[in-house]
Amino acid sequence: MFNIETLRFILGVLSLLVLVLFYAGVYRPTRSSFAGWWSLALLSSATSPALLLLNGTEAQVIANPLSSLITAVGGVAVWFATRSVRGLDPVPWVIFVAPAIVFAIAMFEDPMSNRWAGNGTLYFLMGLSFSLSAREMWLAWSARRQSPDWDHDGEARVALIVSALAASVLAGFYVWRFVLYVLVGPYHQLFETTVGGGPTAVVLLVSLMAVTFSAAALGYDEQTRELRRRVALDDLTGLLARSAFFERANVAIAKQTATNGLCILVVGDLDHFKNINDNYGHAAGDQALELFASVVRIELDDRELAGRLGGEEFALLLSVASVEEARSRLQELGGKYLKMGEAADVQVPTVSFGAAVAAVGSPLERTLAQADRAMYEAKAAGRNRVVVSSAS
Repeated sequence: MFNIETLRFILGVLSLLVLVLFYAGVYRPTRSSFAGWWSLALLSSATSPALLLLNGTEAQVIANPLSSLITAVGGVAVWFATRSVRGLDPVPWVIFVAPAIVFAIAMFEDPMSNRWAGNGTLYFLMGLSFSLSAREMWLAWSARRQSPDWDHDGEARVALIVSALAASVLAGFYVWRFVLYVLVGPYHQLFETTVGGGPTAVVLLVSLMAVTFSAAALGYDEQTRELRRRVALDDLTGLLARSAFFERANVAIAKQTATNGLCILVVGDLDHFKNINDNYGHAAGDQALELFASVVRIELDDRELAGRLGGEEFALLLSVASVEEARSRLQELGGKYLKMGEAADVQVPTVSFGAAVAAVGSPLERTLAQADRAMYEAKAAGRNRVVVSSAS
C-alpha cells in the first residue's frame, strides 16, 4: 500500500503530465474559456501536493498555507470552468478573495506546528466549489437535452454526464470531510481512514483519470458549438439560416404534435422591398431586414422558430391553439413592425404572410409550398395581409 507522500507525489506528477498534454492538445488550439480554467485547475492539482511534501521541515510554515491557497484557487477554477460550459462569465473577485481568506486563516492557526492549519475553511470552500460545479454541469446537461444540437453532441453528452458525476462525488467527499473535521477532528481514526490525506489523494487521482478525456471533449465542444452557431445563423439578421430552420422545425413539429399542440408554418415577404433598395439604398434595405428580425424575436416565444429563407423572405414556425390565433398574431406582428419602423425612423414596408398547418408525417417542403402559395395569394389580394392555406 502506498504511503501518503507517495500518493501525493503520484497525484502531482500525473496532474503535471495531464496539464502539459491538455494545454498543448486542447487549450492552445481552441483558446476556449473552459480549457483555460481547467488548465489552471490542473496546475493547482500539480503544485499543491508537491508543497505538502515539505511537511515536517522548516518550510512547512509557509508551504502548508500556500498549498491550501493553491488548492482553493483550483477549486474556484473548476467552478469557473463549469460556468463557461453554460456560457456564463466568471466572478473575478472570488478567485482572489476566497483563497486569500483560506491563506490568512492558515497562517493564523500556527502552520509550523499544526499541519491542519486552515483546513476547515479549505474543506468548506472546496465542498462549496464542487457543489456549485456539479450544479452547473447538471444544468448544462439538462439544457443540452433541449438543444437542437443534441443529436450532434454524442461525445459532449457523455463528457457532461461524467463531469457532473465526478463533481457530485467530489462535492460529497469534501462536505463529509468538512463535517468530520468539525465534529471529530483530523486526528480521529474515522477521519484518517475515510477522508484523510491518503483517501483524499486516491479520490483525486480517480477523479482526475475519469474526467481527463471528458475535459478535452468539453474544451473542443465550446469551439465546435460556436462554429455550428455561426453556420446556423443568417449573418445579417441573426435569425436561423434556411437549412438550420428546416432541421429545427422538423424536430419542433414532432414535439409539439406529440403534446396535441398546433404548429403553423408561415412565409412572410416584405412588400415592395426592391423599392426601398432602389430609392434609399441597400443600407436602408438592410436596416429594414434587421428591424423585422428584431420584431420577430420580440414576438416569438422560446418554443417558436424564425429563419431567413433568402432576400426579403422569412419563415416562422408558430405554436398556437388555433389558426385564428396565428392569424391574429401575424397581423399584430406586421402592425408592430410598421410602428417600430416609424419610431426608429427606418424605412420599412408592409408584410404579406402566408400560413399553413404543419403536421407530423407531412413533408415540411410540402407545407412550405402551401404557405408560399398562400403568401402569393396575400400579395395578389392587395398585400399587407394574412392568408391561411385552404389546404390546411
